[in-house]
Amino acid sequence: MMMNIIAYSLAALLSIFSSNLLAEANEYQIELIVFAQTMPDTEVFDQKESQIKWPAALTELSNYKQSDAMMLEDAYAALVRAPAYQPILHISWIQAIGEESLGAPVHIKGGEGNLNGYLQIQRGKALQLIVDLEYTAGQSDSSGNSFYSDSTIYRLNEKRSIQLDEVYYLDHPKFGVIAKIKML
Repeated sequence: MMMNIIAYSLAALLSIFSSNLLAEANEYQIELIVFAQTMPDTEVFDQKESQIKWPAALTELSNYKQSDAMMLEDAYAALVRAPAYQPILHISWIQAIGEESLGAPVHIKGGEGNLNGYLQIQRGKALQLIVDLEYTAGQSDSSGNSFYSDSTIYRLNEKRSIQLDEVYYLDHPKFGVIAKIKML
């Protein structure tokens, strides 16, 4: 009799834990547009070396399935048409993130080496978007070769509460990020 109670209790406990494990991870489509902007500003920037505090276990974007359907195509097209903006990167990927956990940090790089950093999603009571990116403004000569006339590094380091299926704009005087996340 006692053995049946223990076995029943153990089975009930295991079913609770296994159903929680199955329900924990959700897949998200994460889309990101990074762009340079030439807006006038009076801020002084003097960062010459990277200040990113890189998280452990940084995951390369190529390790994730790329999304075929882009959610921000209209925003990207508007940036291409506007002379004050220069798109640097437009990416979208699928990432599983466990409940009440910090998703793997994803390495974001592009724009011929002038953009580097990471993006991370945290699931808790609220969904958090963590972005830490650095951008160095580059120019091209008449033959199209890139060079960096300014060694100043511009950093966008932000953690923001977000809602699914909403578009977010992260602002910096020299570059910006447009992000959207949806659950699949």
